[in-house]
Amino acid sequence: MIRILAKSSTFIVLAISFVIFYFSFDSKKISTNVLDLFPKVEQREMLDIYYKLEDSHNVLIYTKGDTEALKEIDSIKDIKPLKDDIYLLSIDKDVKLEDFYDKFIEKIKDFDDIKYFSQDILNIENSRAIFDDINIIMASSISFLIILYLLILRIPYLSLNTIITIISANLLGISAMSIIYDDVNIMSLNFGIAIGNLAIDYMLHHHFFRIYIHKFKFNKSVFYGFLTTFIGFLICLFIPFPLLSQLSIYAMVCLLVSYLSFGISYQFIKFKKPIFYRNLRKLRKPKFSNKVILPLSILALAIALPNLKLDYHIERLDYENKARLSDRDYFTANLAQDRSIIIKADSKDKLDYKNQDSFISKILSKINPQDELKSDITNLKIEPYNGVYYAKINIADSALSKVESLDFVDSRTPKELSDEITSGIYKPMIIILSLVIVIMLLIVLLITKSLISISFIITPLSVIFVFLLFGEVNIMHLFSLLIVVVSSVDYGIYVNKEGENICTLHAIIFSALTTLAGFGFLSFSNILALHSFGITILLGVGSILLLLLFQRRRTL
Repeated sequence: MIRILAKSSTFIVLAISFVIFYFSFDSKKISTNVLDLFPKVEQREMLDIYYKLEDSHNVLIYTKGDTEALKEIDSIKDIKPLKDDIYLLSIDKDVKLEDFYDKFIEKIKDFDDIKYFSQDILNIENSRAIFDDINIIMASSISFLIILYLLILRIPYLSLNTIITIISANLLGISAMSIIYDDVNIMSLNFGIAIGNLAIDYMLHHHFFRIYIHKFKFNKSVFYGFLTTFIGFLICLFIPFPLLSQLSIYAMVCLLVSYLSFGISYQFIKFKKPIFYRNLRKLRKPKFSNKVILPLSILALAIALPNLKLDYHIERLDYENKARLSDRDYFTANLAQDRSIIIKADSKDKLDYKNQDSFISKILSKINPQDELKSDITNLKIEPYNGVYYAKINIADSALSKVESLDFVDSRTPKELSDEITSGIYKPMIIILSLVIVIMLLIVLLITKSLISISFIITPLSVIFVFLLFGEVNIMHLFSLLIVVVSSVDYGIYVNKEGENICTLHAIIFSALTTLAGFGFLSFSNILALHSFGITILLGVGSILLLLLFQRRRTL
């Protein structure tokens, strides 16, 4: 009976994982808003309020065609000409904007030259593009990894169990995020699935060292690798940033499930002995001494770090909708630009223009309403939030200096709010990244007492930072650096503890290849957040693979 349970343990875990996933996963929690990756600080709350107060029922369009055809869309209430073939479409407030969008796109297919923009249309198009992009990446990555497992292992039953274990671990990781967090960004899921594949090296090291064909044996190097990676993500869990805390929960669950499966239960299942690629030895060419690699890596870091440029623009991390952004720039250049200001009040009366003591009245007393007021104050949209009432009005740019000193006025633009969020994140992120690097270095030194193992942390970082010299560092680069650091520790331990032999060579090279495959597809994404994450880990793990192949190490 015990033997049967052991043989079917992988399938039992899969069944349990599906049940937990079924009852815990809520698709309504999935968000495509890039802002959900970041902490809900005051600036983030103001951005949410700003967009809630946007007039979401208007669409700007430019066309030389007959706009009468658009009136056939029943949700369009009015088409108002503004200037030189530019019109303002007023949309019924009760209509579902995605339904309007689908009808609108179908109708304008016959227009030869048309430009259109609204923030809501931008959000709809970006959301759909993100889902399409991520679905393609996930499908490609998973398909490629399955093929890679089959080629690496060449034992169908072990490949099947490995795939099932990875699926189970990812289902439980997603379930944990869904249970703990109210909002889960779809990019976090994509990152998490890639991170979950890091645990494949636990199986590879047990398999190629023939542990699955003998009696139970405790593999210390794999345990140390698991423990250091788990501790790294545990430290990241306490960082008050949604993305990193979500990824940490995901990774910790995946790593734990995978380690218990690959490190313990698989030893009771038993599998056939490993099939080695004898020609793999030819790839190993130990040409470069660590006495050269480590000093050069440290020198590269010393040159690169002071010269890095930070990118504070959060909105760039989103899908780059070139068509809509180009249309937005067209309307910005051809229509008179107003400034939006947010008014904060502790009661609705203070936002009533009829009340002589209201904040609206105070603003009107400071500007010329006839020329400088650009909003209809008789029909203000008011948004309550945490006991405070907010309203937005547009004024002429010339009037901004007259009202921005008022304590109930917030004149920051969305871009300024985004920049403040990012600048507030960079300093603690750099401190935390430095702390994790120091802790990982100390742990590796304690376990291995070898500078060769240290190079597996320092060298990937130097390669990544030199690459980043040719662009700008965004917050996703820093997040992915943490992943590189906590995963590179494993390789430093393996090469030191397991020695120079055919078993180690297969385990570490194939582990690096599967990691490259898991993250590499992210670098092809059209979403900068995913691309930055993928390219950073691709460079980091790629440099680790080069170390595995070309670094000169003593035989243990």
